[in-house]
Amino acid sequence: MEDSNNIHGYVTIIKNAGTDSEQVICKDKHNLLTNSGRDAFHALAYTNTTAGTRGYGYIGLTSNAGSPAATDTALTGEITTGGLARADATTKTHSSGTNSTTLQHTFTASATHTAVVKAALFNAASAGTMAHINTFTSVTLQSSDTLQVTWTLTLG
Repeated sequence: MEDSNNIHGYVTIIKNAGTDSEQVICKDKHNLLTNSGRDAFHALAYTNTTAGTRGYGYIGLTSNAGSPAATDTALTGEITTGGLARADATTKTHSSGTNSTTLQHTFTASATHTAVVKAALFNAASAGTMAHINTFTSVTLQSSDTLQVTWTLTLG
């Protein structure tokens, strides 16, 4: 059996999606599954006996440029104001019988944000478990700019 069948996903970041000033910051960049995220997926899939456990649909952003690590449990310097606070993905799609889920949310800046460079997925509106994390090309947003974040996730 090959080891290539891992839980994995990709993130796409677009500034001002669907407008004349649309800018693709990164497209289909492979993400890092954290150790705590992997453990949580095992619990959700195999060992959790509590119904109603919340999925990893909350998206957080930061300007912290530190390299992601599988041991990360929090999004250092997570943005909590100015329209970029953690948000529940507005689009969550999975077609029965397929092996892919897409989560997407478009943030609208209500302040200037310099060097936004990292996104992560969580199972709570605050705190919670961070399951996926990735960096992207640094982007500066002015008030009313949008940032569309799309995660595509595949289970091995």
